Amino acid sequence: MPLGIGEIVEERYRVVRLLGQGGMGSVYRAWDTRLSRPVALKEMIPQSSLDADMLAQLRQQFQQEAQVLATLVHPNLVRVTDYFSGDGNEYLVMDFVEGESLADKIQRGGAQPEEQAVVWAGQLLDALAYCHGQGVIHRDIKPQNIIITPDGKAVLVDFGLVKLWDPRDPRTRTVMRGAGTPEYAPPEQYDMGLGHTDPRSDVYSLGATLYHALAGQAPPTATQRMATPASFVPLRRVNTAIGPTTEAAVLRALEMAMEQRFQSADEMTRALGFEPRTAVVTPRRAPSETRVIPPKTADMVPPAERKRGTWVRGVGVAVAIVLCLALAAGAALIAWLVWGDGGSVPTPVPTATKPFPPTNTPRPVVPTHTPRPIIPTYTPLPEIGSTLFQDNFSNSSSGWEVGDYEGGSVGYQGGAYAVVSGKTNSTMWGVANRSFDNVAIEVDATQASAGPESNNDYGVVCREQGDGNGYYLLVSGDGFYAILKSVGKKFEPLVDWTESDAVKQGNATNRIKAVCNGSTLELFVNGERLTSAEDSTYTKGDIALTATTYEDAATEVHFDNLTVRNP
Repeated sequence: MPLGIGEIVEERYRVVRLLGQGGMGSVYRAWDTRLSRPVALKEMIPQSSLDADMLAQLRQQFQQEAQVLATLVHPNLVRVTDYFSGDGNEYLVMDFVEGESLADKIQRGGAQPEEQAVVWAGQLLDALAYCHGQGVIHRDIKPQNIIITPDGKAVLVDFGLVKLWDPRDPRTRTVMRGAGTPEYAPPEQYDMGLGHTDPRSDVYSLGATLYHALAGQAPPTATQRMATPASFVPLRRVNTAIGPTTEAAVLRALEMAMEQRFQSADEMTRALGFEPRTAVVTPRRAPSETRVIPPKTADMVPPAERKRGTWVRGVGVAVAIVLCLALAAGAALIAWLVWGDGGSVPTPVPTATKPFPPTNTPRPVVPTHTPRPIIPTYTPLPEIGSTLFQDNFSNSSSGWEVGDYEGGSVGYQGGAYAVVSGKTNSTMWGVANRSFDNVAIEVDATQASAGPESNNDYGVVCREQGDGNGYYLLVSGDGFYAILKSVGKKFEPLVDWTESDAVKQGNATNRIKAVCNGSTLELFVNGERLTSAEDSTYTKGDIALTATTYEDAATEVHFDNLTVRNP
């Protein structure tokens, strides 16, 4: 029996309305009475024809997958926040994503602009690369399972046919599985011998989805293509406005033979013309520079020599797979077609800049950090506005990105949020997976370990655009500060690196306050206003915490006692 409007589930979630319904259960919009926010509540109702053994397997599988998914977060995947059982059914709670399904956008507007569709594809490939790195295959990518938010970001919202994949034993661990939606399912997904799909299957489905978005019509099914090869019409014959690079990438993703497709989501990302997740940045100074401390004056000239560094996104991550929920069984459980009215959980603002896929290169070995210094007391600055968000990082499920990347890592550690830049010139940042416009961000930033010169930087990012672009308000371990703008993966100084006695050096704690209010950016450190700048490039976005080392030794910074207020 469906849940009733107004019904309270688990003494916490009040049902608002039915969003979708299928053979395996229903999806509801609900209200979290404890946290006062909208959520999506997915109810999984077992089929009455299942025998006791199969039902027990399904429940065990659902619980296993829910536990995996609840630990992961990614800006382009819905976050799982709770799981419970009741009245013989299983329930999964997820963030509510406001927007319109890609299927509805295509139905309403026909073929989508190439530039926009490719950006969405890049965002989804970034999420898939993370999923595959965690051993999870989606297996039901299609326009109905992709929500485009009001800010234009693509979010994958349903893992109804999720498969937990072990590269050492690539046989499915999903108890029941269907073939997916025919137009988007690769031929190997029809193989009921179990265990034939792998990450290349998601590449095919993403390619079919991109074909549909660019052509305005779905491609023929794999079985139709096998029976009648001429039924498949190349993309540019359907839409002559599509460029050859995009067409070539889509055609390769849709190869019938797995070995002829892209072998990973990262490979398809590069084929679409996306740059790798590295970018040119401007660190404070070259490690070999000898620093001469001039008198502290208002018109101080910063160190002249600058060296180029590398972006390595920490994001992501973290977090991420989130929605990999699902118990699956047969075909897709429920197409999330209705996500449209009411409030939403804030989400990062997307950018036309193409995202950079994380690599699966093992995290570099970094030196063991010294014990975290005791955070000194400080006199807080006057509280001008109301509190929007607070986090002392004691709860590792508060939504911040968690992940290990080629150049370092981001994640919860010992009651703080740790950002580790483990590779020279690697800028790491972890996002809150929220969205703000005008904010005042305060946080304790403790350098836990660094190289002998403390040649690094760390601090706060405001209006982060989902790919690292945004405003960086920074200090360094050797006493400098700056305000930088990242555009197109390059740092531009709005306030160049300047030395200040207000910045505590070495393994110490600095209380950083970053104000982003309209076009005005202000940096306060330990209660002293150090500088300001004017820029209007970005008006809204996520917040992030960041660190970069410019030495061979790693820099590890612990952030704590974060407060976000109206400025």
